[in-house]
Formats: sequence, structure tokens, C-alpha cells
Amino acid sequence: MGRVTASFDPGAPVEDAARRAAKVLGVAYVGAGVHVGADLEEIKGVALGFLNGAPEGSFKVAARRAMSEFPHSSSEINQEVGAFLVDQTRRAVSLSAPDRTVCVEMYGSGGVVYLARLEGPGGLPSGTAGRVIALLSGGIDSPVAAWRMARRGAQVDLLHFHGQPFTDPSSARQAEALARALAVYPPGIDLHLVPLGDAQREVAVACPPELRMILYRRMMMRIAEELGRELSTEALVSGDALGQVASQTLTNMQVVDEATALPVLRPLLGMTKDEIIATAQSIGTFEISTRKHQDCCVLFEPRSPATKASLEHVQRAESTLNLPELVAKSLSGREPLHL
Repeated sequence: MGRVTASFDPGAPVEDAARRAAKVLGVAYVGAGVHVGADLEEIKGVALGFLNGAPEGSFKVAARRAMSEFPHSSSEINQEVGAFLVDQTRRAVSLSAPDRTVCVEMYGSGGVVYLARLEGPGGLPSGTAGRVIALLSGGIDSPVAAWRMARRGAQVDLLHFHGQPFTDPSSARQAEALARALAVYPPGIDLHLVPLGDAQREVAVACPPELRMILYRRMMMRIAEELGRELSTEALVSGDALGQVASQTLTNMQVVDEATALPVLRPLLGMTKDEIIATAQSIGTFEISTRKHQDCCVLFEPRSPATKASLEHVQRAESTLNLPELVAKSLSGREPLHL
């Protein structure tokens, strides 16, 4: 119950497989060890082999039983195996800070003994909680937001807007590198690269400068919603953190959300920058995100963006634009990548 086991031939790269398995969303932890029967003496022998092959230092035994037919309790296994290992190795026992932990997991009519536990990401298996489109920039926040939604079981499609032909292709390359890093966790991620430069130019020409960032974001939401219809998406995901930049005030987020009928999820909303960076480092996206690139959001960037945009003023500015045409033009340049 609650465990998956895989058997390997002698000489197989078990440790590599364990490291890969420890990246799978929904996995709490992984141990590479040896199958044992419901026999305490066999458990002792396997545990001794592991400990004899490990560097000197203290140890403890951590036993667990799950739906097991084994007659001994977890405490009894800890005491019996621990006493045997002390007698055979003369190593010290440390229950609070051991150098090595001998894990014994009993389930059904047998179990597994292993020495090292690799912590997994936890959460829910990919694809068990619906489908979302995550807006992916080349920065630090949005990959973390996408990962957090995937960790909760959502199937995540990534959507990246680039400023071409007015910028170089560096942001698209960065988005692809980030998507590949994220694909270590939920395999088979789809990345959609969409040009936004022409739409941004139209906004810059026809609309008030202080509203440009809000209008860009609303255009992104409309494009994402249109793509979402094709993909049967249930929500959009943004990497906004409250108050981090001008477009991420509560007022501006409400104005941005009004452009789409789909719910907009913001899993980073209450996180600090330090917390977001720590997560990015742990999932392997931080180094990529800090590379230099030409982000589309700085294209035609105003000096003083509005922090509390009025929906009435925004809608008035948009009335000068052919929104359906701009959405269709951007989507016509979409490049889908399966990673």
C-alpha cells in the first residue's frame, strides 16, 4: 500500500534509477536496497552487509510496517536489528543525528532493506488534477509557479511570449532551456512559443504609455485563453508575487484577469523573493533563469507604469485596437515544442 517496487538485474545502474525516480512528482522518497522475506535473521544479515560497506560512524535503524504480515512491530525490528548491528560492528547508535540510517520497510509478506533514502518532490502524480497553461517568462518566478502547479497534479502546458522580430531569439532559447529543466519532473511537457512583438508595437503606438504593461498582460491572457480552448485548458497560471513589480498589485491583477474568462492561478502570490529563489535553486531552474536574455515585457517599456490602472481607462485604450486580429496574428506564429 502506497509503495511501488522495481527489481533490477545484478550490475544494473540502480543508484542512477533511484535518483531519476526521486524526481517524479508524487514520489515521497526512494530507497535502493535488497528484497527480504518475513524473516528477522535475513533482515539482520542484509542490514549488516549494508553497514559493513559504509564508512565508519554512528547509525540507527528505522523500521516501518505497512499492511504487513510480519509478526514483529516496528519498535521490535528497531531493537532487534539495532542490537545485532551494535554487537557485530561495535558502532555507536545515534537516534537524533546518525551518520547512517538503516531503513527496513515491511509490506505484504516481505520487504526491503536499504541504507540511503532520497527525498522526492512529493505532491500528486502529474495529470491527476486537470490541465493548465502556465505563462513562462525567462525569469525566476514563472518556472517555479509552473512547477508548483505540476507538483499538485496539474498537467502543465507552457506558453512563452517573445518580442521577435523586435528582439533577438534569446528569450525563446531561455524558455526552451527552462522547459527542459522542468520536464525532468512531469515528462512530456509541451512548450508553445508565441511572438508578441507586433501586438506590442500596436499597443505602443495607439495607447497611453503608462498602461502598456497592463495591456501587454491582458493581450497575453487573451492569447492564452484562445490556445486553452484548443487544449481543453481549465485555468491559466501566472508567476505573479504580490507587490513585486508594478503589474503585480491587487488592482492591476484584477484588471488583467478581466481579459479572460478562465481562472488565473497565482501559486507564488504570498511568497517572498527569497522563498521563490530557494525553490528555483532546488528544482534546477535558477541558474538558467539568471542568464541574460531579451524579455518581451521590456519591449517599449514605459518609464512610469501604472500601479493602479483603471479598468475603464484600460478598456477605452483597447477600443482603439483590433484585439481579435492581434490575437490571431500572434497565434499564427506559434511554434509548439514537445519536450
